[in-house]
Amino acid sequence: MARLDNLIFKSLADAKAHFSEVVDTASNGQRDVVITKNGVPRAALISYEKYTKMLNFLSTAYELYLMDAGEKALGTQLEDIIEDSSED
Repeated sequence: MARLDNLIFKSLADAKAHFSEVVDTASNGQRDVVITKNGVPRAALISYEKYTKMLNFLSTAYELYLMDAGEKALGTQLEDIIEDSSED
């Protein structure tokens, strides 16, 4: 999980006005950008490299889950697991 001191918070209006800079900030991989709307975090912009690493990690974790869960995992998709955890 990203440490708060490595995050940059930008309002939606500021992110729109300086979109190229915001993309450059996130794409260098040093800082993630959290975009807020009315002061509430609504989206995050991360580097493509970090995104692909996260997808690979989730895929590996899903495969391990299937191996461990056995038959009770039949028909379970990765998206189902992610959606269940986001409801917490």
